[in-house]
Amino acid sequence: MFMVVFLATYLPLATIIGWLDYKKGAVPTGSALGAKVSPWTRDLATALILISEGKGKEAKKILEKWAGST
Repeated sequence: MFMVVFLATYLPLATIIGWLDYKKGAVPTGSALGAKVSPWTRDLATALILISEGKGKEAKKILEKWAGST
């Protein structure tokens, strides 16, 4: 009887707590910090902004260092 009550309570509660942590807790904070620290992400975001403003040549110049030696 204990196992039935425990599982019936624990599984939904653990799922809800995990979902809330994923949506509002550690994951969004970690993702935001990672995006700010990563030079690749910063360059990619800058290039996307430049492309949306019609400055494709400047965006290409920023992204060339990540393209390798092709």
